[in-house]
Amino acid sequence: MKTFTVIGLGRFGTSVATQLFNMGYEVLAIDKNMDKINAIANLVTRAACTDAKDESLLKQLGVKNSDCAIVCIGGDDITDSVLTTLALKDMGVKQVVCKAKDNMHKTVLKKVGADNVIIPEQEAGVKAAIELVSDRLFDIIELSDEYSIVDAVVPNTWIGKSIMELSVRKKYNVNIVAIKSNNGGKVNISPEPEYKFKDTDIVVLVGDTESINRLESI
Repeated sequence: MKTFTVIGLGRFGTSVATQLFNMGYEVLAIDKNMDKINAIANLVTRAACTDAKDESLLKQLGVKNSDCAIVCIGGDDITDSVLTTLALKDMGVKQVVCKAKDNMHKTVLKKVGADNVIIPEQEAGVKAAIELVSDRLFDIIELSDEYSIVDAVVPNTWIGKSIMELSVRKKYNVNIVAIKSNNGGKVNISPEPEYKFKDTDIVVLVGDTESINRLESI
């Protein structure tokens, strides 16, 4: 089973920790505020009150064995999140994901070794804007800064044509993961190249953000 350590139990960190636990993963939640530890203790696998900047304390908690550590430390002072990220990387944690407050913070975290950095407010705003102006993109899951999984209504120009005929991957630089119907039909996982699109189809696509956005102009 994949194991996670979530450090920093503000609203974002608490949400991440409890959601991962509810999905069936082992979650160690860490914060230096005992009140926050008490509040989450029954909602995760383990909860510990400690200073996450101290590598020796993290080792005692077994953080090194986590598959992924998520640094969600907030506040205007970025020092704690940077030092915690350094400690985690020095320990050899497989993957370190960090929350940043702005682009400058993100740049610093990347320079000290963070594997992935997210800016929740910024990314939520981008997603909301895309959904507001789009009449075809239903749902967006960001895999990274560059790649996303998207549910999209099949473009009108695709209806009646096959995946092979359209050369979807080559022409549009996206991969079709699945096709489902908006009228409740079954999901077609990894459809055959001969599959012909219907006007009721919802297409699940994986690709870089730029390529997916270009589909809006089709």
